[in-house]
Amino acid sequence: MKKKKLKVQVAALAMTGAIVAAPLTVRAEEASTAAPATASTSSTEASATAAAPAASTATTPATSTAATTGTGATATGAGSGASTGTSTEATAGTGATASTGTAATATTEASAPAAVAAPVTVAEAPADPATTVPNNVDTVVPDDNKQGTDIVAETPILNVDTTVTPEEAKGEGTIGDKVQGLPAVLGNVKNKDVVMQGDLSIAKDNSIDFDSTSNAAHEVNKEDSYSLKADLDVNAVNNAINASAQLNSLMKTVNIDKMETGLRSTFEMGRDLEGSFHLPTDLEDAKKHYELSSADGSPMMYRINYGNSSFAKDKVSIAMDLDLSKYQNPKAEISTFGALNDLINKSAKKIQLIMKGIKFNAAHGNVEETETATEKTTSAEGTIRGTLVGYMKADVSKEVKVWFFTTTVTGKAAYNWGAIQNEEGRDFVAGRDRVAGNDNGNNKVDLTVKMTTVENKIKPVEPIQPEEPVQPVIPVTPVAPSNGGGNTPSLAPARPSSSTPSNPGTVLGESRPTASTPSGEVLGENRVAPVAETVEKKQGAVLGESRPSVKSVSDRASIATGDYNFTGLWASLFGISLASLAGFVVLKKKEQQ
Repeated sequence: MKKKKLKVQVAALAMTGAIVAAPLTVRAEEASTAAPATASTSSTEASATAAAPAASTATTPATSTAATTGTGATATGAGSGASTGTSTEATAGTGATASTGTAATATTEASAPAAVAAPVTVAEAPADPATTVPNNVDTVVPDDNKQGTDIVAETPILNVDTTVTPEEAKGEGTIGDKVQGLPAVLGNVKNKDVVMQGDLSIAKDNSIDFDSTSNAAHEVNKEDSYSLKADLDVNAVNNAINASAQLNSLMKTVNIDKMETGLRSTFEMGRDLEGSFHLPTDLEDAKKHYELSSADGSPMMYRINYGNSSFAKDKVSIAMDLDLSKYQNPKAEISTFGALNDLINKSAKKIQLIMKGIKFNAAHGNVEETETATEKTTSAEGTIRGTLVGYMKADVSKEVKVWFFTTTVTGKAAYNWGAIQNEEGRDFVAGRDRVAGNDNGNNKVDLTVKMTTVENKIKPVEPIQPEEPVQPVIPVTPVAPSNGGGNTPSLAPARPSSSTPSNPGTVLGESRPTASTPSGEVLGENRVAPVAETVEKKQGAVLGESRPSVKSVSDRASIATGDYNFTGLWASLFGISLASLAGFVVLKKKEQQ
């Protein structure tokens, strides 16, 4: 009977690995600066060292083989082949995985195209090793796109190796349908109750009105920045752990040794979406833009490891470690199955990770165009993809008395998982594909955004610039030669009226009366004399201003310029009249003689 009870206990331990799905907790506290002597620290330091090109090149030949060995050790710890290895070998395999996985990562980054900018990292003091456990999630679960749950138990009397797929999580099947011989309390647990779920939603920065896009794609624009929220329901973990705890009263005394656990969440712009995540400048900036917290008010048991996270324009990867710093005796919280069960039950079952400062530039999927006579409207959709993977593995042991002696039964348990899309918050595009009969990607934790641009087809008329007025050309008036004669007439512009001599004398005919009857018109009689403009009086002598006044008609006519009253003509007529009169007198005298 004792042997049968022991068998039941070990079977229950297969489910204890589910603790890895315990609520993701982020705490921004700085831990102790003491260097932790853990595999997680070694992995972190190796990553920093491998970042240098020379270092990664030097370690590449060794890490290629070691990475394969480490991966094999990990697979042995989580697979059915683990029965051939001892605890010491498993531990060595874990160590190899931690160090070589980091070197392999460095090698991959070193071989990346030069055009791709390296992710941004921030410095953070390592956590006190007494308050956490090693986290080698990057090597144990290297695939970001893993979905479903892997449960593995390895003991001398019971082997469990099963996977619950995303498709199986949608039905009513149980773990007992896949693993024969499990006690009813474990075998009757439904597959969908041991698989974690997630959902993405979006809102403008500083807003709490998050939209999960389950009904329609969320409208975004270039001008605003946005916050992305990942909601994770981890009730599946509690379901498995609580079922295991109900096997019998001895379960609480099962020892847990060499525990490892860790989580990694990634968020990436899809190929049909151009945008950028916030790149933190330092640790405080990272804490402001990337926050992990409880969504149901219960305390958290995980925290973000900012130092092991990476931030790129199109993808961010958030690492999360177990955090027991708030407990007086941290290691006691995970020393036995009973203590671990209590820790998980009092921790948050629903958690949320919020990322701020996201920008969108353009979308290229599901393009639709509409046109009117005046404008063209183009709408397109793009996708953000979120993932969450994690693991837990540990050695388990229990001292058992058999007749007169005591023996220790040992084993291993491992639990790997990847979240699937929550059914209620399923993305609009995924739901649309499902209605159309296409279930591809239906389990992905995606979020669809929509961008709309409007182009005006009528070009605005540019206003006509008024022409500048043409400056009038001043006429050139020839100047009559002076009294001395022989001078060429001047072609200089006529001076304004202000240059007229101050005492020019009386011009012949200037003040004669104008004829009042139309009986005859004297040539030039009605010509309008120009009105002199008043201008500023210029200083200096004016040509001809001080010449002596002349009374001779001929002299006056010879020096007159600008003669608008035809003075020369009148002088000529006057001379002809005198000559005619003189001739008439001479003829009369001859007739008298």
